[in-house]
Amino acid sequence: MKSTSTWFALRNPVFCRLWLASVLSGTVVSAQDIAATWLMHDLGASSLSLSLMATAASAPFFLFTLPAGAIADIVNRRAVIVSAVVWQGACAALLAVGAWARVVNSNSLLACIFALGIGLAFGAPVWGAIVPDIVSKEELPSAVTLGGVQINLSGIVGPSLGGFLLPLLLAPLLISVNALTFLVVALVILQWRPRRIQSTGLSENFTESFISSLRYARNSRRMKIILFRNILFALVISIVPALLPVIALRELQLSPGQLGLVFTCVGVGSLAGAVIALPYLRPRASANAITSIAMATVAVVLLAMAFIRQVPALMVCATLAGVAWAMVGSEIWVAGQRVMPGWVRGRMNSFQIVLGQGTMAVGAIVWGTGVAHAGLDLTFAAAAAVALAGLAIGHRFSINFATEASVEAAPLDHLHDLPVVPKDDDGPIRITIEYAIASKDRDQFRILMQEVQATCRRNGAFQCRLDESLDRPGLFCLEYIVSTWAVYLRQNMRMTVDETKVFKKAWDLQAGDSEPIVRHFLSTQKFMHLPGFGFSGRTFADTSSLSSPSLAATRSSSAS
Repeated sequence: MKSTSTWFALRNPVFCRLWLASVLSGTVVSAQDIAATWLMHDLGASSLSLSLMATAASAPFFLFTLPAGAIADIVNRRAVIVSAVVWQGACAALLAVGAWARVVNSNSLLACIFALGIGLAFGAPVWGAIVPDIVSKEELPSAVTLGGVQINLSGIVGPSLGGFLLPLLLAPLLISVNALTFLVVALVILQWRPRRIQSTGLSENFTESFISSLRYARNSRRMKIILFRNILFALVISIVPALLPVIALRELQLSPGQLGLVFTCVGVGSLAGAVIALPYLRPRASANAITSIAMATVAVVLLAMAFIRQVPALMVCATLAGVAWAMVGSEIWVAGQRVMPGWVRGRMNSFQIVLGQGTMAVGAIVWGTGVAHAGLDLTFAAAAAVALAGLAIGHRFSINFATEASVEAAPLDHLHDLPVVPKDDDGPIRITIEYAIASKDRDQFRILMQEVQATCRRNGAFQCRLDESLDRPGLFCLEYIVSTWAVYLRQNMRMTVDETKVFKKAWDLQAGDSEPIVRHFLSTQKFMHLPGFGFSGRTFADTSSLSSPSLAATRSSSAS
């Protein structure tokens, strides 16, 4: 089996077992979705209640995925996954008991779906985070691809299986079987023994981890574009899972088996998009062009669904929607992976899931409300118009920059010969870098420093500014402040190749033969009797004027 094969990572026995467990888990969830949808229909629920099932399934991802990603970085990941799977099994068991006792109504069913989604939300970031710990570098591309294949296979097999078994077993028994299957998945995961990772002593707690992820997303232009495109597409595509049951059950009066086949068509389309369309298009078109093709396809599909009410046509539309869904979702996800540094990848993945699923939840409410007030035809036509607007916006906010990103770790060292070294929790720490810039280089320097300041902020600084001396024009001082010495050390270690290049370009604009002057300050306010008056006890007023060894070496190398 060649390393370029989609199935290459399955030669790894640990990954193979976990991947099969994830396929089983996803299939069970998809089958249960069909059973729950039919149960909601059987209860005589309104079209709005049917569409709200998509909201109940997506809302937990919006509410819990980001905290789950932060938790997964500071606790045992296997424990998180097992707990999430057991929680899902308990929720399925509770729903089964209610179905057997015939005490389930539309509200309690929505509550159970929401609770099941909580388990999915806590497990989703961890499934992605554990893959690099299991597979080798050669197996990683295959493992990432197989993650998408798992979702598509589950989306194909689950609805078909649920639709086939539902008339035979009925909803209570089918949901009971699903609950037991979750326990089997948990037992498989328990067989995995993760590698022990030694602590560096600079690990973040939950609050720090959560805040640093927010800071990074806010100060990364690349991530903001990717998250915006993710939100835009999620709003458009959310109409498919939200209103497909309404068309199938209210307009066409389909049986459980036919309902399962309609949802299976979405999965078949997604698999075709991942296995056929994307491998064909990627060598021939840019990532942004592929998303544009997919968005145009979605617009046509939604416009067709506004008027077509035949089962074969609905299945074709569902298949094409699945193809487009896989194309856009994959390209945006891959672009995100390419621009995320390793230290924040899990949390940024959580951001993508949170915003995508949150938008799906809101979109389901919007489209469901639209059906209640304007009908299916106008609602789908409006969604097609939104898709066309998204197609136009996509050209303005291209994701093609991701192909040139270099986010491998490239630590920047500004110190380590300080006469006084603070403790990890000492702070705040203020760092200043003084540059002497020639007049001809001032405009270029200011442009570079915009990205330098953004880098400082997203990697840990809560305050950053650039000043120019009035006494000596051309003398600039970059100043940034971090909360503790540990944050400063983490900030330097988090630097990527792209970020270090920008720092070095600014460093190399220094006029003359001298190097920029780097100083480090520790706040002494907490050691004073009163703010601004006198000193008491220990003092850390020492400052050091040091040039950066790594940058100085780079500058000398460039000069030679």
